[in-house]
Amino acid sequence: MKQGRLGVGRRKLRGPSNPRRSVPRQTDPYTSQRAITGPAACDVCHAIFEKKRWRFDQTAYEDLMAAKRPKLTTCPACNKIRDRYPEGVLALRWPGLSEHRRDVLGLLRKEETRAKKVNPLGRIMKIEETGKEWLVFTTSTKLAQRLGRELERAYHGASHYHWAHHDKLVRVVWEREA
Repeated sequence: MKQGRLGVGRRKLRGPSNPRRSVPRQTDPYTSQRAITGPAACDVCHAIFEKKRWRFDQTAYEDLMAAKRPKLTTCPACNKIRDRYPEGVLALRWPGLSEHRRDVLGLLRKEETRAKKVNPLGRIMKIEETGKEWLVFTTSTKLAQRLGRELERAYHGASHYHWAHHDKLVRVVWEREA
């Protein structure tokens, strides 16, 4: 350590500091503030909440419903869909989008199904088709990023990611020339 003018030690900084360290951690406003005790089920999508995790299991749902007093609640994904609160927006810009409509929709739905196995709260809320651009609204930021990467892999083009600084929101723009 180097000595300052008054003999007080000071450290020399090495390299730039990490800017993410000072940013407060974002939390999901739709996660339950109170703990859900015991198993519960979503009355909309039939997801099961057990051991602090949401999952899809039809037999476990039926067993829970056969119990005398099942705990019914609404999962965070269903609440986001009801309130129209997306955390991810994917914009698809491609002149040939209308010709490949069926294939692109199939790819989006297939990736949503695969992503729900990892995180059942990641879902496509809605798809808006406006001319040569589509907007896909998702309940999680990770799903929007995943859809952008899969479109790049399947149809080439380029994805651009734009993060909101204060909100938990990502905008992914996937573009491809003719």
